[in-house]
Amino acid sequence: MSQQQIHLEADNLADLLLRAYEAAYEQGWTDGLPVIPAIPELVDRFVAASGRAGGGVIGLVPPRKGRATVRSAAVNAVMAGCRPEYMPLILAALEAMLDPAYPLEFMQVTTNPMTPFLLVNGPIRRELEVNCGTGCLGPGWRANATIGRAIRLMMINLGGALPGVYSKVSFGSPLRYSYICGENEEESPWAPFHAERGFAREDSTVTVFKASNFCNISGGEGVGADEILRQIATNMPPMYGGGDGVLLLIGINHAHSLHEAGLSKQDIRQRLWELARLPASHFAADFAQIETAAGRGDGASVWRARKPEEIYLAVAGGAGPQDVYIGAGMPQTRVVRRG
Repeated sequence: MSQQQIHLEADNLADLLLRAYEAAYEQGWTDGLPVIPAIPELVDRFVAASGRAGGGVIGLVPPRKGRATVRSAAVNAVMAGCRPEYMPLILAALEAMLDPAYPLEFMQVTTNPMTPFLLVNGPIRRELEVNCGTGCLGPGWRANATIGRAIRLMMINLGGALPGVYSKVSFGSPLRYSYICGENEEESPWAPFHAERGFAREDSTVTVFKASNFCNISGGEGVGADEILRQIATNMPPMYGGGDGVLLLIGINHAHSLHEAGLSKQDIRQRLWELARLPASHFAADFAQIETAAGRGDGASVWRARKPEEIYLAVAGGAGPQDVYIGAGMPQTRVVRRG
């Protein structure tokens, strides 16, 4: 092949890739970022890696009620930049989201920028290189970035949740691109999240939360367990509608400090439930009344959660006096089935 032919081939390929992205964007098939063209050969590999039949139906994705099949999930996983071996985890997360107890339809059409948050537990974290430690909620990790993105693309392409069409979210959120991490089980002094929910430690699971706001909580190094929990609680303000719960990702520094002080996860939940409340006078009267009627207040104060059990705890992240608070609840956990 001549040098001229090589340049022509390269130009044709570049033009083809550009046209594929432009076509996907014009059709509303993307989250705005470039996608991998879902050619049949790639989709077939992803279906094979799932261990399931391509025509198998997982459910209907609201609000448009698009049929989620193994093959349609594979198409979106290819577009998102996933690897084929991610498919069992993606399908388990999709099953969790389509559980009737999970408010997916509401999340798809509300003006609030809520979004699924995925917490991965068990051996599959290491097998797929899902980041659980330093930078686990940030960029740089293919599994975290693309698995979460595949979920969002399915919400768009199967559920129809395009901004201004079915999705009425007022501002949106960068968390809607991909929101996922693994639990740092190796550096946790307590039982992992999925074991607390009745699964075996050796099970690979994914838990999908209804999630909204995010807050990184800094500080509290070397100040004692109660002050650490007070620092965390000040960043857990009561929310309209209660937010259906709290997910606290405890950093490894604080996890070990709290454990060395003799605190169990239930002790931490109880103390945070007691601390994360403010006087009713801090809020609009209607807000305080609504929260009191919902069991998140007593007339004098407004609480962050109805009960300690609505505060979910997992250990994640790397070294440093940091924790992450996520307004999240209604978790649905599924075992990742392979083969």
